[in-house]
Amino acid sequence: MATLNLPLQTNDLSPSLLPLLQALQTTSSTDRLAILLFLLSTFGYLTRGRVWAKPDPNYDVYFQRPQEGPNCTTSKASATRNIAKRLADGGYDAVIFWGSQSGTSERFAEALGRECGTRFGVHALVADLSDFDAESIAEISKDKFAVFILSTYGEGDPSDNTAGLWDWIKKVKENSSAVRELRYLAFGLGNSNYKYYNRVLDVVADAFDASGATALIPRQKADDANGGTEEDFQSWKDDVFALFRGMGYEEKSIKYQPSIKIEFGEGQEAKHTLPVHHQHSATCSTIVPLPIKNARELFTAGDRNCVHLELDLGHSDIGYKTGDHVGIWPSNPDQEVTRLLEALGLQHRRHEAFTVTPLDDSTKPKIPSPTSLDTAFRHHLEICAPVSRKALLDIAQFAPTPEAKALLLSYGQSREQYERLTATMHITLARLLQLAGPSTTWTTLPLSFLFETLQPLQPRYYSISSSSVISPRRIGITALVVNKCIPGTSPSTIHGLTSNYLLSSTRLPSNALPSTHTPSYTHTNLNDATTDGTKILAHVRKSKFKLPITSSTPLILIAAGTGLAPFRAFLTERAKLHSIGKPVGKMLLFFGCRHPSSDYIYESELAKLQSALGDKLEIITAFSREEGKKRMYVQDRVGQESSRVVEMLDQGASLYVCGKAGMAREVDVKIEEAVGAGKGLGEKEVKAWTDGLKKRGKWRADVWG
Repeated sequence: MATLNLPLQTNDLSPSLLPLLQALQTTSSTDRLAILLFLLSTFGYLTRGRVWAKPDPNYDVYFQRPQEGPNCTTSKASATRNIAKRLADGGYDAVIFWGSQSGTSERFAEALGRECGTRFGVHALVADLSDFDAESIAEISKDKFAVFILSTYGEGDPSDNTAGLWDWIKKVKENSSAVRELRYLAFGLGNSNYKYYNRVLDVVADAFDASGATALIPRQKADDANGGTEEDFQSWKDDVFALFRGMGYEEKSIKYQPSIKIEFGEGQEAKHTLPVHHQHSATCSTIVPLPIKNARELFTAGDRNCVHLELDLGHSDIGYKTGDHVGIWPSNPDQEVTRLLEALGLQHRRHEAFTVTPLDDSTKPKIPSPTSLDTAFRHHLEICAPVSRKALLDIAQFAPTPEAKALLLSYGQSREQYERLTATMHITLARLLQLAGPSTTWTTLPLSFLFETLQPLQPRYYSISSSSVISPRRIGITALVVNKCIPGTSPSTIHGLTSNYLLSSTRLPSNALPSTHTPSYTHTNLNDATTDGTKILAHVRKSKFKLPITSSTPLILIAAGTGLAPFRAFLTERAKLHSIGKPVGKMLLFFGCRHPSSDYIYESELAKLQSALGDKLEIITAFSREEGKKRMYVQDRVGQESSRVVEMLDQGASLYVCGKAGMAREVDVKIEEAVGAGKGLGEKEVKAWTDGLKKRGKWRADVWG
């Protein structure tokens, strides 16, 4: 290699570089080249921004929207996370916060916000709690007030979007004057079948009251145990409006004012897009279309079917852990979509594209744009839910005939008549319109009103029945398909929306009774031509319903019906560990269903697991409708074995309950009674004992209403 001879000038260089230059004189040509390259790189790094690559003073302009430039007068209030500043900048009188897991609280908040404005001129901002920093609630001035509509689900848990408020409330409790300027109203949504009925409302309101806030009216609670949520909300809202009258707000006659604009137009192409209101978060994955694999029927008994299916995660970015939940996004059945379009007189515009434009910055569209009526009613809006009594009164103003208006008002103004109607007929929006105006179409009913009033279609959650250790790319689902028949002069059926959608998606033949046939659905593959079967939209939600880290920890598993689903995953995972020589703790499984020969799901699988695990697994069954025998429920079996259950818990076992909330509550009672009797403890001591287990994660429940 040729020798490198370069004239080295050292006068202008840093003294710290001289040793390197001297080394160049005594090293080989290869080493000299390496050292020279190092010097050049060092020189370039030290002079960047001064000699070369000087920063452009206008660089940030490239990343600004035109409407956010320095000369723009548009308010930036919408970008702030400080609710007090947002209210002041927007000239709002109040904020209506919602904390919702299923969308009901959000719907109530939006309805209340509209009526505050139209009836009393109260300018209220309807706000997702996660959109603002909870700490800024304390800064809301005395001349404004805050409304909290909060849902409780599971074991007294807050909704996902309430996490920030929940964390802040812990700090509020520690400061007796943290919110002394705050004036507030609070309404909670819950179910009294659950042990921690409306806990979120109570925790938040108690903290506010103890820290100096002023409750303008007493907190109120909705109870969904008997379907009374809508009526409870109406009752609370009446009290809120009475408060407004007392505060000097003048009540106006209600005249519908749309908050969105609907425009049909040529050149627009309607597309089936993902739900616009789903938010990817730390607990929920993105929504993805997943193909159905390995579908089979577990049992059929009259009007009840139970199916097992698996969702293939394939190469998607989402995964799951044993014990997680899967959210299934259903679509509405063909018959109900067609019935609604016919009632509205809009069959001819079924596939025309239109756009939805909000008329104020507090309105969030529930459907994407552009879209079509078929897509909106099929994939984005709840059109199969029963219509509330309040909705009857609202719809009456658009009635096409005096007779239709009179009929709607008669049902809407009388709770007794409304309850008689709903006891004999499943009143969806389409059926209501056909009942009130059987010989005419509702062309006078604005689409904007429908899109504002109807609730967004929400996912339904299922406990995953597969193990992520055994089947990491397959999600198992166990779905009970129930179709409730309502007796009357014209019997009607309430079809479980998502369960029937899943049954239809599996392409299994329906073995239900003729009177409860499976509705038909139009399935879409979201323009994916590569699919080899039906795909459904789904996402994964993280759960705390997890196996102990140590496989030798004993387990007590209590389930009824499809509550067995997560325990199927637990047991298969433990059986795998046992097969490879890992230590596995004792497992006591309580399982209840109606009849051993008709709805004992996964019976053969459980037999194989028991054979593989030997004395590590003990199964105790309860059958409530076995011929010739006394009715026995799973909580009764737990009561019979309660002393053994308590002993296992004292020895470090973990207890899990999955099924209906009423069953879980009775299981709690049986165990608490055994603890009190066996240990000689009072009610407070027993509660402290059970609460201690739950706080340590040794007692977990995955229940539903």
